[in-house]
Amino acid sequence: MSEKARPWWRDTVINRRASILGPADSRRRKGEWWDSAVIYQITPWSFQDSDGDGIGDLQGIIERLDYIGSLGVDAIWLTPIFDSPMDDLGYDVTGMRHVSPLFGSMGDFQRLLDLAHGRGLRVVLDMVWNHTSDQHRWFVESRSSRDNPRADWYVWADPGPDGGPPNNWLSSFSGESGWHWEEARGQYYFANFLKSQPDLNWFNEEVRAAVLERAKFWLDAGIDGMRLDAVNFFCHDPELADNPPRDRQGPPPDGISLDNPLAEQMFTNSFCRPETLELLAPLRELVDAYPGVMLLGEVIEADDSIRTAADYTAGDDRLHLAYHGALLFKERMSAGKLREVVRRALGAFGDKGACWIVGNHDFGRLHSQWNAADEHYPPAFYRMMAALLLVLPGAFCLWQGDELGLGEARIPEDIPPEKLKDPFGKAMYPRLNGRDGSRTPMPWDDGPQCGFTAGDAPWLPIPQAHRECSVATQQSNPGSILNHWRALLRWRLTQPALQMGTTRVLDLGDELFGLLREETEQRLLAIFNISERPVTVDLRAYGPLCPAQGLGYGQRDVLADTLELEPWGVLLADAEVSVPDAPGKAEACAS
Repeated sequence: MSEKARPWWRDTVINRRASILGPADSRRRKGEWWDSAVIYQITPWSFQDSDGDGIGDLQGIIERLDYIGSLGVDAIWLTPIFDSPMDDLGYDVTGMRHVSPLFGSMGDFQRLLDLAHGRGLRVVLDMVWNHTSDQHRWFVESRSSRDNPRADWYVWADPGPDGGPPNNWLSSFSGESGWHWEEARGQYYFANFLKSQPDLNWFNEEVRAAVLERAKFWLDAGIDGMRLDAVNFFCHDPELADNPPRDRQGPPPDGISLDNPLAEQMFTNSFCRPETLELLAPLRELVDAYPGVMLLGEVIEADDSIRTAADYTAGDDRLHLAYHGALLFKERMSAGKLREVVRRALGAFGDKGACWIVGNHDFGRLHSQWNAADEHYPPAFYRMMAALLLVLPGAFCLWQGDELGLGEARIPEDIPPEKLKDPFGKAMYPRLNGRDGSRTPMPWDDGPQCGFTAGDAPWLPIPQAHRECSVATQQSNPGSILNHWRALLRWRLTQPALQMGTTRVLDLGDELFGLLREETEQRLLAIFNISERPVTVDLRAYGPLCPAQGLGYGQRDVLADTLELEPWGVLLADAEVSVPDAPGKAEACAS
């Protein structure tokens, strides 16, 4: 690129993080920090309230940094902290360069950033660039007429032949038309989510330039990464063609239930467009000017979220990581299902880019997945689940409170309908319960309001059952699920094979799921009993094994030729030899 054509944002790169947190974490010896990171997701709303207003804030997070540091995670991801009317947890932004007074100030954020870096924790900010609030000054101007300077900054269209919406595109929140009439323009605007969240027009070069300006602002502030909300929604079909109907006999998009109206369409035109991939290059070029900073994409509601997420990380001009919803399902987990998902992910992502989620602010808690809503699954199942998720190749996002084994708050038992805050939940209740069940405040102790706030009431009710799972209750119990997660997370940091190398998915029958993670310095065997009965494992093909210690799985120092793995049991062990003749077919892929 010639000097004359040099982008404006390359002229000055200011990076506060370089002097605070070096580009390489001493705990990781190879690759980029994000390749195998565990990213702890926090919503400021529900983590810790420092001023008694019932809503969490940045100072509250600062007060709990020692707790976060004790977990053994690599980074924290904050849901949006920007100026907003707060119609949707802050995902309706009015000021992309301003911290909402609800959460604190820019000074509070800088202090959080510095203190997190001082503890070796990186900070990832949630960026909402698919849409803005309808109160954003851009949209206020855009909706005022057809000929103002920002008239084309949003997705506008003339009425259809019948005077109604121009096509059949649905809102992901209401299941009804995503088009909304604007009298001043005599046109409809499109909103993939709430009516108050109009979609930006990513085909407009001025819009993309404005987004880059705001990205650079936060990069200069010293953040370590950006999570791109709904990245696969950025572009739409320019011709505004209808979405085709979906065969209801087939599976719905990942993360969407069959009873959701969204399961009735194929989203080939309203989002998941190939044009988005082409428009990410300038953002990646900007971020690459800041060493050690990564881009994480949210890929949701795609028919094949693994393949789609992998497309967003293919090459050096897109994202570094993208998470998908392939493990977001309520049905009972099986070894065969796991093998199919992990093999597809290995084949799609290759040696980098994969990121896994099983619970977050949108899709429920980890405790509500894989168990067919059976509340009687034993603690061993969730301990097995934790270990399994942490040995998968790639990065993993852990939602606040999932390390405590919190169940979802029940509606209406724990959260009465009149106290719901989630706009999707309000619109869909009682047909669907929405997202408030996974957003309730953290239970820190069993005192008033569980230690979350000194105020009279938190912004969402805290379930009584969560008191029994509080941090204070679990801290002193060596056998608690919290301390189990801590042990696993710290162990993961010391395992070279979980940071780089190859992954083999082993065929071990209907009840066992197995991986062999291999790197120059280590071969790690991981076998999981995905059943309610003991299963005997033949270990002869793996050579001498050295079981992992201190993780509470009950293995002895030396293993015999066979091992009876208890229901939901786990074997994690170093293998001293390669296993070319392991039982069943093994697929080797870089991870």
